[in-house]
Formats: sequence, structure tokens, C-alpha cells
Amino acid sequence: MRWLYALLLGSGAVWADELRFDRAAAWQTWQMPNDLVQIDADGRLRLRKFRKEINAVANAGDFRHATQERGEVAGGIWEAKSSPQTAAFIIDGDRATYWQPNLDDALDQWSVQIDLGRPVLARQIRLVFPNREGARPWRQFSVFVASGARIQALNDVFKFAAIYRTSKPNTETELVIPLEYLGTDSTYVLDASLALDLVHERRYQVIQYIIVEADEQHPDAALAEIEVLAVGDNVSLGTAERGGSFLEGGRTTGAARMFDGNMDSFALLTSAEGGWRDAGVWWRVDLGAVFFLDELFIYFSQLGEGLRSQVQGGNPSAAGGLFWVSDGRPAAGSGLPVPEQVDYEVLVEDRCRPRCLGRLFHQRYLFAPRKVRYLLWHEIDGTAQGFGWGLETMLFSPGYPARVEMRSAFVDLALEAGDGRPQVIERLTWDADLPPQTRIQLRSRSGNTLQEVYTFADRKGDVVTEEQWNSLPKVLKGPIDTTLVVGEDWDAWSNVYQASGEPFQSASPRRFVQLEMILSTDDPHAAPSVDGLAIEFVDALVQEAQGQIWPHEARLNEDTRFTYTLWPHADAQDRGFDRLRLHIPGATTGEVALRVGGEEVGPVAVRLRGDTLWVSLPHVVVADSVEVDFTARLWDNAALFALDLGLGARPGVWQSVAPRERRAHIVLLPDLPAQAALVGDVEIAPVAFTPNGDGVNDEVEISFVVFKAQGIQPRVQIFDVAGRLVAQPTGSAEVGRWYFRWSGRTADGALALPGMYLCRIDPQTASGSAAILRPLALAY
Repeated sequence: MRWLYALLLGSGAVWADELRFDRAAAWQTWQMPNDLVQIDADGRLRLRKFRKEINAVANAGDFRHATQERGEVAGGIWEAKSSPQTAAFIIDGDRATYWQPNLDDALDQWSVQIDLGRPVLARQIRLVFPNREGARPWRQFSVFVASGARIQALNDVFKFAAIYRTSKPNTETELVIPLEYLGTDSTYVLDASLALDLVHERRYQVIQYIIVEADEQHPDAALAEIEVLAVGDNVSLGTAERGGSFLEGGRTTGAARMFDGNMDSFALLTSAEGGWRDAGVWWRVDLGAVFFLDELFIYFSQLGEGLRSQVQGGNPSAAGGLFWVSDGRPAAGSGLPVPEQVDYEVLVEDRCRPRCLGRLFHQRYLFAPRKVRYLLWHEIDGTAQGFGWGLETMLFSPGYPARVEMRSAFVDLALEAGDGRPQVIERLTWDADLPPQTRIQLRSRSGNTLQEVYTFADRKGDVVTEEQWNSLPKVLKGPIDTTLVVGEDWDAWSNVYQASGEPFQSASPRRFVQLEMILSTDDPHAAPSVDGLAIEFVDALVQEAQGQIWPHEARLNEDTRFTYTLWPHADAQDRGFDRLRLHIPGATTGEVALRVGGEEVGPVAVRLRGDTLWVSLPHVVVADSVEVDFTARLWDNAALFALDLGLGARPGVWQSVAPRERRAHIVLLPDLPAQAALVGDVEIAPVAFTPNGDGVNDEVEISFVVFKAQGIQPRVQIFDVAGRLVAQPTGSAEVGRWYFRWSGRTADGALALPGMYLCRIDPQTASGSAAILRPLALAY
């Protein structure tokens, strides 16, 4: 939704457009995990809270699944052989309503079957009966459950097990039936600090279908409610739909089927000699978001269970598995056979060898809540022979997701503006509720072009190459899907916006813009919510502005004279510019020469703030070229010089300058690849310092440049000549150069003894072999 409003700037009014996301229809254009994000009727965006100790019947209708004979169905009443029109009363959550079988029907028709819509980890079943005139508790009955695994390939026939049968006439209005496995399950508590009742936690069973069947007919027999008290909402369900993904080793097939909520599908895990890594007995799931998890349950099929009763041999328990988890924090490498460079840690070790080999089919692990996005399982070497079947992996959370990412569609600003004039985005604003330990993070990117990417499929739906698709007979060809992706002229994602109303950080004007929003929390019981998000934009200062830097090559860490040339294109409605904001990816003195329309002019003001040069022009420029000469020293290859245009009469409006041609705003450093040392241009001043409190040379400053590395945090350590660590000062980066200061005090605050010391500078790169040593002296 767009709104038009006036911004009073100085003595004039500037009309600005605002593109708002504050209605359900607007939010639904975003790409987001729909099972994790909820949109209220008033347009508020909030995260879903995962629950523990739930009644799995209450939301059975929210789950749909395929069947052999009925197509896709929702959970609910599967079958009521008598009085089907009132059977839904037993799952409506209202104990005042009830279902009564018809006395005219035969005894074998006094039966009702419930489909929970998905397999659940259930603790107990509760039956509630009315007890009033005309509606009395059932006296004699039996209860059966099934996991959801079929025993016939072409029919919806399930293997039910009796879990309860009355031994005398029932008169109770409420009956609780506990569920548990016998001899084939194990529950582990991984954190000793958890105060859990293991007797209680070991009672569980996977069920999807329930049958309550009368063993005796009598007048007024009625059933009010069937409740299934389950461990909680299963995070695994919907993993693929929310953007999660799966990887598996060469001898693991169908890992995704362990997260699909279908007890008829399974992963095949085939052991071999050579260890789990070489044999490929492993799988990894990306859950598509970061969750607080405190429980994991894995279900391995037994011989003769479900459709697998037709398969002989194997070791279906797959005992001795080990789980690794990661919250997605970047790391140099995990040492695991996965592509993501994130930090993994062991969650579940080998806890059962050799006593449980071949006997554990249902394994449940309880632990303190921890953030998890990636989960990797692998077999423990030497614990299994043959093959096994993994049916389901269930994950449980005590509350809100820890981190959920979502992206807007590509916003066409020319379309939003309506008049076709280029638009400059001023700022992003949002209205959000942020309880303690929660946050909202926004990033942006922009560009002028979009590209189409085509995905070809055969008739079965399998993805094929374009060449393969063209060679298929017409009857075997499937659909071609078209996806829009960013073009080559798009910039990278911006830094995170720290506060609502912060100036737009991506290039502008551009035709298209895209936003990324991250909702996160460090408390599973609290979550942020968003009432609205707005993109504010105004007409550009000029129709178009192009520029280039010259020369395109420079020597590493040497002063070079550069010229940035700007060519604006304007029409009669453009207001022009009188401010320049030039980002210089290196060190500069701030001394500039300026030419407008080829004639030298004196700038009104020149300021150097960090790595940004600010220049005020003597007059407004609309269509003349502008050249800025300056000296800079560069350390990073492919150094990008970015220029923005401003106008004093329109503070806060900055128009980005596009490169005149591809890479016209980039300077290369040909000498950099041959640079052996990563740490250079080291300066220690003074070499001998005197920390005696007289205000002269009381501390030493250690400064240096790190080459060929970005996103690192160097470390400086001070050692005595015997090799003992004395101090580790902290430092910061300023315009590509690192500065550390040492006051002469040891780690415990005492003054260090006079003498010679060694300063070790470690760039902290992944290679770990680039540290250098420099001497310094301390005297009194």
C-alpha cells in the first residue's frame, strides 16, 4: 500500500512516496517460511510459538496427507460406522457435546477411528464420557492405535495394536490410557542439570490412528471427547516447504523421508567397511531456520513393521548413531562432509555400544534448549552390519524460533512511482514490538535488471538439463519453470540497519529493490513482532548519473593519484546536486582538486570522515561533468570507489552514481597476489616507551595493515623474552588499518618489568601461519 505525504525541508515542501507493508496482502508477497510466520488480520507479523504437552487431536485438521484410496485428506474423523453425522463432536474440544452410536446398528458398527493427520509422539490417550440423562459412559470397550504405517501397498490398511480393554463395566467419566513401548526404546538425558522424571519421560509411543470400539451395546451410550496428550509440536514437519534442504552420503538414500511425517516412507542406511565417512552412512538436514531445540526423537523400523515386512535381513536399529548440531555460526570449516562453513558441535555421542546393538528402535534424547539450524547424523564405525530403515526424526522446541529470515519480492520503484521518473530511496522505517532479548534486522540490495532462470522437468517431475529436455519426445516433456533472479548490476546485501529511519544503504536510484528481514530472539519464550515496514522514496536529483575511477590499477600500499569523473544526465524537472560523498577503500589525506565542466573550481568544504570524503561544491550542478582528483593508498584488491550525490536543500537524500561501464568503479592491485606476508606496514611508536605517568610516551601504539584478508579480527600479544604471555591488548580498525595500544601493564593490572619484549601480530586467518614478531622496549 502506498501513501503520499509531504516532508517539510527548509522553506519548501518535497512530496515523497511511501511503500508500506502493513496488510496481509502486502506481506504475502514476501518469501517466508509460512509455518513459522503468522500474519494477523490487522497485518501484524509474528512468529509461531511451538508448544509442549499438547492435545494432538485439537489441530489434527491442520495436517493433510496422501492416502491410497481417498487421495489427500485432512486429519479428523477417519471413519464412524454409526451416526457419522455427529462423530466430529468427539474432537471439537467441547465436553458438553457427544457422539452416540445408533442402537439399531450392529455391535461391530459401534466404532470410531480418528486420524491425527501426522504421526505424533504421544504420552497418553484420554477418553471423556458424558454422565447425564440420555447420555452415559460406555461400559465395555477397547482402544487400538496404529503408527500410520500401512501393511498393504495399495490399500489404506494399518496394523493396530490393542492398548486398552475394559475388564469390568466402566462407570468413570474420564479415563487416561498411558502409552509406552516395551523393550525397544531408550530415553537419554544429555544435560545432568535437567530435573526430569525419567519414569515419566520413558512413556511415549508414536501413533497416528486411534480406534475406540464398543464391546457391549447399551442405551444412552455416549462418548464426549477423545484427547491425545503428546510431547509437543514437531518442528521437523514442513522442513522442505520452509526452504530446508537435505544432504546424504553415498550409502544413505531418502534422508528427507525421515522428516516428512509419513510412516510409509523411509531412509535406507546401508553399512559398509571403511568408516561412516568413506562408506557414506550419514545425512544432514538444514531446518530452514534456527530453532531452540530441547528434544530429539528418532524412529528406526523393526523387521516386519509396515510395508518393510516384505524385506528380509539387515540391522534396522542402526544403533550407535552420533548427532552433530550447528546454529549456523560461520567457521573456517567443520571437518564434516558438508558444504556449509559453520561451527558444528557434538550433541549425541555413542551412548550404547555394545549393549544395545540391534535392539534400540526408538531413541529419545532430552537436553537443555540450544539453537540449532543444521543437524547431522552418522553411524558410529563398527556398530552396525547390513542395512537399516530410518522412518522419522522428530524435533521439539520449548517456544519461538531463534531466527527466521524472509525476503520481499522484487519491488519495481518505477511502477510504484507511477510517473516513470527515477526514485531515490531515503530511508527504511518500521514499527515493531521488541521484548527484551529480541531484535529485528533489515538489509537491502538494489539493481536495474532482472534475469530469468529456467528449470526443465520431465513428465515425472525430475529436473533435467535444457539439452535433455529438448531431446525428449513431446509426451515425456514436463513443465518449464521460470524464476526471476538479480542481474549482474545488483549490489551486495547492505549492512544491517540498526534503527528505524536510518538512511538507505544500498545504491539508489535503481529500478528494483529487495529487502531481507530477520526476526530473532535469545529467549524461547519471547519473540519480536512487526506492525509495519515502509520504504520512503522521492524523485532523484538527476535522471541518471554515471562515473568511473582512473587509473584502474595501482601498486599495493603506495600513494596513487586518482581521478573520479562524473557524468550526470538531467531534464528540466531535475534539481541537481551540490554535495559529493565518495567512499575511498583505503587511506587518503583529504586533499582534492575539483573541476566542473572542465574548469577548475574551489570546493566550499572538504571533510574526511573515516573512509568517506565529503565535498561541498560552490554551486548546484545539473548537467555538467565533475572531476575529483585525490591521493589514496590501497590494500584490498578489486577496491570499489562509490560516489553519492546530495543537495543541501534536500538533506538526507543521496543518489548513487552507477559505473559508466562494467567495473568502471573498481581498482585492481596486480602486485597483491605475489605479496607473501599478510601483515605489513607495521609501525611501533615509540619503540621504547616509558609508562611512568608523566604524560610522555606512556603507552606504545602498534599499527599495521592486513593484506588479502577481510572480515578478520587480528590478535596482538606481548611476550617477555622467556616466551611468557604478559598482555593481550585490544584494538580496532580505522580506514583499513589496525591500531593496538599497550599501557605497559600485565594481564592482572601490575606494571611490567623494564626490558625487552616481543610483540606477536597474528592476522587470525584460516591458515594460522601468518603471524609475525616485532621487538619493543619498556623503560622507566
